[in-house]
Parts: sequence; structure tokens; C-alpha cells
Amino acid sequence: MNGGTIRRVVVVGNGIAGLTAADTLREAGFDGRLTVVGDEPHPAYSRPALSKALLLDGADLSSHKLPAASHGADELLGVRAVGLDPDRRLVTLDEGTALPYDRLVLATGSRARRLSALPDELTLRGLDDALSLRSRLANRPSVVVVGGGPLGMEIAS
Repeated sequence: MNGGTIRRVVVVGNGIAGLTAADTLREAGFDGRLTVVGDEPHPAYSRPALSKALLLDGADLSSHKLPAASHGADELLGVRAVGLDPDRRLVTLDEGTALPYDRLVLATGSRARRLSALPDELTLRGLDDALSLRSRLANRPSVVVVGGGPLGMEIAS
């Protein structure tokens, strides 16, 4: 795995895909510098647990937590990767830092498209969204769930 000049790997995305990539690199013998960049301020967590367990009144607020990472990467959390210069092999972060890399893993996931600019619309994408939804549900409002996939069905139930 460490043949040639691969000494720096940057993983953009601190979700389960980024965590798996970092763990897999270490398991395959990569012993160089490993950096994980994530726009959320939280370490990787289980997103399916956000859809039901975390939303239940009185539920354990740790149901989404994963075991501590063992990959030994430098984790830059709460910062966004906003630019990529493949010729110079640099990832630019929103606070201006440019991270050099020999290899790059893009594990950013996807973003939901908002349906409107209404202030009450909430998209469940991450932990902070789930905590906001949990707070809103405490008042037992009428709710419309848009999305019939596994997460939408779990929230509706």
C-alpha cells in the first residue's frame, strides 16, 4: 500500500463512508499521514439511528454513536472542503487552509434538495437536524414527511 510516494491521504467526508475508507487504508497497511475533513462538528455516527431512536421522547441520546475511530487520522471537523486543485494536489478548506495530498478520497454523500424556502421546512441530514426535529416534535405538531424511503418511513412511524 505504501509503495512509491503515497505519504499523505486526505479523506473528504466524515460520515460512515469516510470512516470506512480511513479504517480500510490502515487495515491495508497505509502508515502515512491520514487526514479526515468533515463539515459537521461531530465524529462519524450512525445516520439510521437519527431517524427513529433519537427522535423518540425519552430515548437514549447516544443511540447514534459509533465506537471511537481507531484509524489515527487527523480529524478536521466543522470545516468544509470548498476547492480542489488536482494539478497541485491540494484541497482548500473554507477557512483558507490548503491541504496537500498524494491520494484523495471523496466520501461526501449527498444533500437533499429543499422544496421551499419556508422557515418550518426541515431536512433531516445530520445529527443537528435530528436534534432540532426532536425538539419540534415535543410540542406534538402536525407533520408531513416527504420521502418514502427507509428514513422517511422510520420518521413517520
